[in-house]
Amino acid sequence: MFPRARFLRSFHPVMFAIGPLNWAPYNLAYLYPGWLITFFSWHIIKRRYLEFWGRYNFVLSASWTAAIAISAIVIFFGLAIPKKDIDWWGNTVPGIGCSGGCPRLDIPEKGYFGAAPGTFK
Repeated sequence: MFPRARFLRSFHPVMFAIGPLNWAPYNLAYLYPGWLITFFSWHIIKRRYLEFWGRYNFVLSASWTAAIAISAIVIFFGLAIPKKDIDWWGNTVPGIGCSGGCPRLDIPEKGYFGAAPGTFK
């Protein structure tokens, strides 16, 4: 349909529409570094050094995944096993205010909230 538009050949409407739903509990700060690495690998290295990219790209991808798994293991044994608590702004701020749960109102003496029965017209 658009022979000169290289971008539209790789456009996948389902991923464009449904893909962002996977990001719902996060903000983009968690995912943006991955976009930079992907852009560098698929758009710069692949276009300039196709043979190098074909040989080492998936090894590099597997090494990033392995590095994340190894760091999770190191963090677990370094912090969870010795029961270390980290007290910094990122751990304490979610519990402040309504983010940590708003306190419930006490039920008044009459047993309900709002106007008295019979006052509605």
